[in-house]
Amino acid sequence: MAIDILNIEPTVISRDLKGKYVLLYGKPKSGKTTAACSFPNSLLIAFEKGYNAIGGIRAADVTRWSDFKTILRQLEKPEARQLYETVIIDTISIAWDYCEQFICAQNGVQKIADIAWGGGYSACKKEFESSLRKITLLGYGLVLICHSGSRIEKTAEGNEMEIIFPDMPKRAAEICNGLVDVIGYIGGEYNTEGEFERYLYTRETPSLFAGSRFKYLAPKIKFGYAELVNAIADAIEMSEKIDGVKVVDKVETKVEEKLDFATVRAEAADLWAKLVEKDEENANIILKKIEMIMGHKMRLSEFTEDQVDLLNLAVIEMRDML
Repeated sequence: MAIDILNIEPTVISRDLKGKYVLLYGKPKSGKTTAACSFPNSLLIAFEKGYNAIGGIRAADVTRWSDFKTILRQLEKPEARQLYETVIIDTISIAWDYCEQFICAQNGVQKIADIAWGGGYSACKKEFESSLRKITLLGYGLVLICHSGSRIEKTAEGNEMEIIFPDMPKRAAEICNGLVDVIGYIGGEYNTEGEFERYLYTRETPSLFAGSRFKYLAPKIKFGYAELVNAIADAIEMSEKIDGVKVVDKVETKVEEKLDFATVRAEAADLWAKLVEKDEENANIILKKIEMIMGHKMRLSEFTEDQVDLLNLAVIEMRDML
């Protein structure tokens, strides 16, 4: 379906967690995977087996990037979209490692740095980012799990401060940080009775990396799935009251179906025939439009299946001509 900017509806925010993207990080055994598996109708893609003590979940063990790509293809199926609402990746750092290995195997090298001119890093970033975005574009919620790392830095006053952050490669972090709605650190504090209580921290401080796209999300939430749901709902209600944002109970995600090459090619041939029959000069006009799309001279019959999006642009041009 062609984009029509004259008929775009204003965005709304839904109270449910379907279609939202979250990064949870913390120390080992801090409850990251357990919390993630509480998301509705979730599929756990386990790059490491952190679910042995969790019952009743659907988990797929992944030991190579090609396994992950197989899962991505299956997630396209309507049956999968009926079964699952949320995809969990545990852990994102291992997923990045497998992606690097995949790019190295493609190029016949042992290390990503061995690919000339930094091409390996670029290819790995593109492969990793497009795979994560594919999950979101298919309409699934996404939960990324990561271990925490720390480093010691000196303050302006000369004191030492521990900085806590998601422990993943820099390029993976850039992609994940730009994608998710909430980055939450799972930590804890001792209460007045001396009991340790776990919290999810969602706002950045000088010593902690965190953040949220929800303007009014509480900076500290009692740790648990239900508590996170309620906190996000409260933040959305505040947006409605203060900023006048339109809020709905649920948003149905529209998934754009893939273009079928045979169908697009058949329509292109039909439009060509009609336009040339109408005026023979239209043949030269169409070929000029194709040249502008492709950057070089080309006939309709020369488009290949992996150029279906470009062929579709030519079809849109011919529809307008007709």
